[in-house]
Amino acid sequence: MADSQIENTPPADSVTAPFRDPQEVDSVVPAASAEVAAPARKSVGTLERTSDPVFIFSYLANLTVVTANAATFIFADWVAWLAAHGSGATQYHEELPGRVIQYGVIAAITVRIFLGQSIDRFGVRRVWLFMSALNFFGLAIFASLTQLSPMLYAGRILFAVGLAGMFTCGTFHIQSCVTERRRTEFIALFGSSGFIGMILGPQLSDVLRSLCNDNADDFFPRVFQATVVLIAAYIVFLIQATRGLSRPEKHPTRPSLIRLTRDYWPGWVMLVAVAMGIVFTVPSLYLVRFTRHADFGGIATYWTAYAIMAFAFRLRTAALSQRVGRYRLIFCGLIFQGFGLWALIPVTESWHLLFSASLCGFGHALLFPSIVSLGSGTFPARYRGSGTNLTLGCLDLGVGFSAPLLGMIIDLPTFDGVGFRQMFFVAGAMPLIVATIWFLVKRHHVDSETQVAHTAEVSA
Repeated sequence: MADSQIENTPPADSVTAPFRDPQEVDSVVPAASAEVAAPARKSVGTLERTSDPVFIFSYLANLTVVTANAATFIFADWVAWLAAHGSGATQYHEELPGRVIQYGVIAAITVRIFLGQSIDRFGVRRVWLFMSALNFFGLAIFASLTQLSPMLYAGRILFAVGLAGMFTCGTFHIQSCVTERRRTEFIALFGSSGFIGMILGPQLSDVLRSLCNDNADDFFPRVFQATVVLIAAYIVFLIQATRGLSRPEKHPTRPSLIRLTRDYWPGWVMLVAVAMGIVFTVPSLYLVRFTRHADFGGIATYWTAYAIMAFAFRLRTAALSQRVGRYRLIFCGLIFQGFGLWALIPVTESWHLLFSASLCGFGHALLFPSIVSLGSGTFPARYRGSGTNLTLGCLDLGVGFSAPLLGMIIDLPTFDGVGFRQMFFVAGAMPLIVATIWFLVKRHHVDSETQVAHTAEVSA
């Protein structure tokens, strides 16, 4: 049965079933086959096996970049070291790393205005390589710094812009290769490599700290030197993953990003992406400062538990969206992440962090593939780069918006400059508020993926 026929045949319970959406704009409508000419590369649009070299090299590339990024979760601690290590002995405030990150996110969001169109116009391979080079040079700057300077901001901008482009290109590449009916499933499988990277990155940092005998003067340069090597390996993997990829078909006219956003706006899922960005800011930036203040040790244990929970759930339920729908998965994911941050409030021992890690990891596994699939799925296939870019841009927006504000809460004199637990409460409330809004708006909505799966089951 044709996709268009499936989309126009809602099930009998479309009105009463919770979280189901009868033909809304934010349901994923498979692009018509006439809309995009068949690319020259055989694997594009036909990928159905995880053993395909395209998937394997893409998986390894994502594993490598997430490992490198997770190794930089000591960023706030590193900025504190730079402030104390410089000749001026600049006073450190928790807002400072948040402000540096905000500048990087602002730059990344600005570049995203052109990133999606660049992918659509020049092809994912060229843009992917260029963004990887920016990230490489940003990390090289980090590796050379020994005190606070304007180069810190320059390095963060290059790092953030490159990372944004790398994640966008990697996700877009998988979506363009896989068959439409398994798009969310393959996004989930591809993203599982990120959970392994979340384990390896902090563990790499802890191993290097141990090898350096906890000497910060040796430790921080070595961490960033290691990330430079990882990104060099990443570039090799992406070259292999995109080998033989044809350039996109040229079109006489191409809509602007503003018009594409207006015509294919994904709706409320963008607010969910912002909320997820806020949640991720807490453990990736400020958790290391909290554990150091409370003398709990490093953050490797937290991220290991986080990633194991997310990875195990993701592998076993990659096709869950076809059974229960992405709207329900998003609602549950927001709830788990909100309570996950609140679980940090009563922590008094290092092992207490495991409760928060498990809840947040479970929520992450539910949220990310559903957000990316819904957010980019409203765009036609030939503009999917712009859709993916817009979705991840809203995730960045959540990080950039919250990073300095959460640091300001910690710095408040009312909390004696150590208001970590108060910050956890505020940050955890954000996804719970968004979950409430999402429930009220989407409780009667039908997901197109459940329709397709139901129709395919009946046909079989």
